[in-house]
Amino acid sequence: MKIFVNFGGAVINLPQAAAKCISSATREELAALMALLSEPRTGDYEDYADSVAERAGITRQVLDSALSFWRGAGIIGFEADGDADGGNSAGGGGKDAKPEPGKKASPVRKRTMPEMTGEEAEAIMEASPERRSLLNECQQAIGHIFNSTEAAVILSMREYLGVDDEYILLLVAYCARRGKRGVKYVETTAYSMVERGIDTSTSLDEYLSWREQSSTTESKVKHLLGMERSSFTPKQREMFERWSRTFGYDYDMMEAAYNATVDAIGKPSMPYMNKVLESWHGLGFRTPDEVRPAKKNDTSGGTFDTYDFFDLAVKRGLSLGSGDEKNGE
Repeated sequence: MKIFVNFGGAVINLPQAAAKCISSATREELAALMALLSEPRTGDYEDYADSVAERAGITRQVLDSALSFWRGAGIIGFEADGDADGGNSAGGGGKDAKPEPGKKASPVRKRTMPEMTGEEAEAIMEASPERRSLLNECQQAIGHIFNSTEAAVILSMREYLGVDDEYILLLVAYCARRGKRGVKYVETTAYSMVERGIDTSTSLDEYLSWREQSSTTESKVKHLLGMERSSFTPKQREMFERWSRTFGYDYDMMEAAYNATVDAIGKPSMPYMNKVLESWHGLGFRTPDEVRPAKKNDTSGGTFDTYDFFDLAVKRGLSLGSGDEKNGE
């Protein structure tokens, strides 16, 4: 008797390496992997995790734990999308990027942390009782008791990333307030922060305070640009953070820059907005009312409006190439 497989109208791609783990995987872990691989969406894991859990017939907590098993086996990975919040997507990371010649290498997040067994985690807690206190406080913030895999992730963050207990607690509390209670979400967010140089509890506290204060402004800017359903790319987030954190501009100034850009080139463009705001910052403008100064007489008897001059500069591209004029580039 021969067996044939009815593939129907679609198939699920299963890594061959996963077959080696079948004998050690639980029913829930197998169901979680199958449900994850059959999920058509590829965006932020948090957006479809509940759907995957329902398809697998397990709870969300069990799903998170099950996927930790497959992550430890090297079958799946989680990587940030560039948002300081550490948006996740299922899939393996690539090779470590090499810095360009002449540039200093920046920390690169590995696809997975060194795997820590339950025995190793217990040994660390026995040697350092404060680590057990750290886990207890993290569990209280997230709202559930950690399994051995989750506990190992928290301890690995502490040992491998080199951040202190206060750092981890600040980050866990922040993620929990946003409804992100998966330990791996906290982990990927931590990696993203450390890669960006936010690697002390002081710098993290300052950054998270700014993030919470600027969330409304960010949403309004995305709406202005027609990006309600999209996340900022790393380059776009860098521009937004410069406007808000470095320049200290509020939404009104960003809206004024948007209007100036559309008036000048006829379409939205974050790179042009960035040049507008950089110029206004250089000129010392703090409010939209200062953007259009009173006209002054020039030596020829005519008038000169600094905003008109700036408007012409925007139309000429402000030294940007045509390839940079896209809204998201």
